Amino acid sequence: MGIGIIWVLLAAILLGFYALPSKSVKNYSLENMWGAFWMAAMFVVPVLAGVILVKGLGATYAQVPNSIFISILALSILWGLGNLLWGISISKIGMALGFSLLIGISTLVGSILPFFMGGFEKLSTPGGLVILAGIFVIMLGIIANGKAGLLREEGNEKDAESSKKNMRIGIIMCVVGGISAAGFNLAYHVADNIGHIGAISQEQFGNAPWVARIAVMLPSFIGSGIATVIYFSYQLSKNKTWGQFKAQGSSKNLFLILIMALVYCASLIIYGLGAYKLGALGTSVGFAIFQTSCIMVANLLGVFTGEWKNASSKSKNWMYSGLAVMAVGIVVVACGNFMLA
Repeated sequence: MGIGIIWVLLAAILLGFYALPSKSVKNYSLENMWGAFWMAAMFVVPVLAGVILVKGLGATYAQVPNSIFISILALSILWGLGNLLWGISISKIGMALGFSLLIGISTLVGSILPFFMGGFEKLSTPGGLVILAGIFVIMLGIIANGKAGLLREEGNEKDAESSKKNMRIGIIMCVVGGISAAGFNLAYHVADNIGHIGAISQEQFGNAPWVARIAVMLPSFIGSGIATVIYFSYQLSKNKTWGQFKAQGSSKNLFLILIMALVYCASLIIYGLGAYKLGALGTSVGFAIFQTSCIMVANLLGVFTGEWKNASSKSKNWMYSGLAVMAVGIVVVACGNFMLA
């Protein structure tokens, strides 16, 4: 169990750092950078990894009912839509509030629903109740984090009426996006816990657990990629920015984007390995720890890169309080999972 938590924490750290190379991407519009990123992260990297590393990939999938793949596809498309809605909403409500809202809602949905997808009998056990209590504590920490973000951004809006309208629209989009983004964890749960793709890959074809997680997640990557790549292709055509892929320094840009995609995919595969090691409720426990740790890493990175330099002491206190509460929540969730072991 302990090793599972370590893997999940490592995955969160990697996810927190994956976008850093984007700061060095030059002469690309947003749709160029993120369109290329999602193409690499959802198709190129996972497909190549699956074909090269996973033994018996096609034979594994041949044993899985079509209904499982349909469910995975639907849930992963929701994941892709959630990512898009979040990206649009942060332009309206700000990074701090948008990040906290989306992660908070997706954590709640993605952690609770797996209980009702094969683990309901554990919900009323002492361990299950402790896990639920830990998730509640985590949500309090996320709320405090969102409050800190709002306080930090206070006074930055020039047009109050426009700001209120954007805030309402942004919050609605972020709530819908958060629910949709939980499709990532639910798709993984369906693939591994219901479709048993990982077990087939390991037991019948001798793949290591981490390699088997590639087989588990590959259909989810493709489903999410369909939504994101179609959207960014539309944006590239609408803004007539396809030509920027030929801009000076494009080779360097694409290399940096590939590094981002590798780190992003690695973080999700490592999360899957951690959830597998955590046992029957790994997708509930692991997802809560994973999402919460991502927020903590993002906030700490923000502190070290100067994002909170000019923030008020009140907003900083809310931020640090939120981080402390989330840390307590992670410990409570972990204790609940140990009780179920």
